Order: sequence, then C-alpha cells, then structure tokens
Amino acid sequence: MNRRSVIIMCITTALGLPLLAAGAVGQQQSLKEQLVGTWAAVSWEQKKADGAKLQQFGANPTGIAFFDAGGRYIITVMRSDRARYASNALWQGTAEENKATADGTMTYFGTYSVGEADRSIAIHIEGSSFPNWNGADQKRFVAITGDQLTLTIRPPSGENVDVVWKRAR
Repeated sequence: MNRRSVIIMCITTALGLPLLAAGAVGQQQSLKEQLVGTWAAVSWEQKKADGAKLQQFGANPTGIAFFDAGGRYIITVMRSDRARYASNALWQGTAEENKATADGTMTYFGTYSVGEADRSIAIHIEGSSFPNWNGADQKRFVAITGDQLTLTIRPPSGENVDVVWKRAR
C-alpha cells in the first residue's frame, strides 16, 4: 500500500464517520416506541412537602403497566404484603379486610398520548379503583433508561410521586 492510498483511506474514513453517527441518531426510538410494552412495578414513593417519604404500597409493591401502540394503557399497583381474607370468599371480606384492600390497591385504565417535547404522557382515565378519577385527565412525566421506566406525578400540592417500573420479559 502506498502513501497516497493510505491518505485516501484516512480521508474517506474521516468523511464517513459523521454519516454513521447521523444514521445512529436517526434510528433513535421515539418516546412512544420506548414506552410501548409491559412493565412490572419496582417502587412507588411519594415525597411529601415536609421532606418525608411515603410508600403507600409498601417497600416491595407488586403491579403491572401495559401501554399499547394504539394509545391504550392499564396500570395496577398494590401492596405485596396484603393479608388474605379469613372467609376465603371473594365478596365476603370484613370491613377491615375490605379497607386494607382499598387502601393497598390502585388500578386505572384508559387512553394516553405522548408529549415528546416535555417527555410526558397525557392520560385520560376511563375507569379507576378510586372513583374520583373516573373521566379525569392527568399528566405523567416519563424517564426511560434501558429497561427502567419512571413515571413522575407532579400534583399542584408539590408532593411528587415517582413510580419505577422495569420492562417485563
């Protein structure tokens, strides 16, 4: 290989590298493409205004979130340490058992749209285990790193809630 060939190869390589980088950037998935799928709950934590942290669903919540490509979702989170009903019958829990179930479970479903600019999802809640949310529109901020999804709720009270999920396999 002569000197001229080496120089031509170096110039060709130098000019080609930016094209490869541009191609890699062009293949970046949209936020919606990254969000679509099934996610398993890892943690649910509310940061109170006084700095205290609340884990409404315990240290090890269980739950699942589905986001489909058509813009529909369902989210369910519950305490993993809920006690079994003494009666072993679905509709025959005591008042205390029913309260523990209601306090330790949150389920809601509906439609969503993605805000790529502010990395958020706007959700319309069609139905919820908390009836006050039925028909409501809310917003979640989205961070996805690898197989981890964090949905952040920023209510006017300032008591943010971070729900961390891992992609289900």
